[in-house]
Amino acid sequence: MAGAACVIAKDKGDSKAIEWVHSPESAEVALAQAKQKLRKLGYKYLFPQITTELEHAYVIIIKSNYKSARGWDRTTYGCGFSDKSYDEALWAAIRNLQSYAWGWKPDREGYKISDKKRY
Repeated sequence: MAGAACVIAKDKGDSKAIEWVHSPESAEVALAQAKQKLRKLGYKYLFPQITTELEHAYVIIIKSNYKSARGWDRTTYGCGFSDKSYDEALWAAIRNLQSYAWGWKPDREGYKISDKKRY
């Protein structure tokens, strides 16, 4: 049983960093390892973004910098996994980002692929 996890470090609602980890053991182990890595970098406020129990997957992490509805500068991340393709992983990352940044729209704010891997 293998798995992976993405964890976000935040401060006052703004995403500061993302860490994703694959573990040959489980998603739970990957989650703990991702949190540990961010803690070592000095981040205190950590939020699990997504986990998966996929043994092998395509991984896409996207990042968007935009202004919130209140005019605040924001950074947000999306993390997507797919057992089929990078395209499916990208759509999963977009949906993941939207679920945590409700006002974000990909056609208005845009995004960049910040990581693209396969495990």
